[in-house]
Amino acid sequence: MSASSFQRIASAAQAVAGCRHSWALGTPKSLFLSAMMFSCAVPAASQAGVECLIATNRSERFLVVQAIARSETVASGTYRLVLLTHGSGGTSKSVQQGSFDLEPGSDLILAVAMVDVADKADVNARLRIETDRGASQCGLPE
Repeated sequence: MSASSFQRIASAAQAVAGCRHSWALGTPKSLFLSAMMFSCAVPAASQAGVECLIATNRSERFLVVQAIARSETVASGTYRLVLLTHGSGGTSKSVQQGSFDLEPGSDLILAVAMVDVADKADVNARLRIETDRGASQCGLPE
C-alpha cells in the first residue's frame, strides 16, 4: 500500500459520515454503504509517531478488516488487533498480534482478518500500536 492510497483511505473515512458511529451490518445505513463498494477506514494520530488505521472492505458475505500502520520516521514496535463479532450464531473473538518495522514515509498492513457477516453480525475492531515513543489506538466503531 502506498502513502497516497493510505491518504485516500483516510479521506474516504472522513467522507463516509456515520461510519464511526453505527456499524451494525444489518442496518439500512450499512446496507447503503455496502452498495457503494463498502469501504471504511478510521485513522488515528498518535503520540508514538505512528498512525493507526483500520480499513474494511466488503466482499460478498465477508468483511475484510486490515490493520495498518504508517509513519513519517523510522519506527518499530508491536501491534494487537482484536475483533469481536456478535451475530445470530453467537459471539467470537479473534486476536492477532506481532511486531513490525516501518521505513520513513511508509505504511504497512499489520494484519488481515475476514469476518463472515452474512447473518448481519455486529463487528467491533480495536488496534493498538506500541513503540518506544508511546502508543496509538484506533477502532471500529470509533
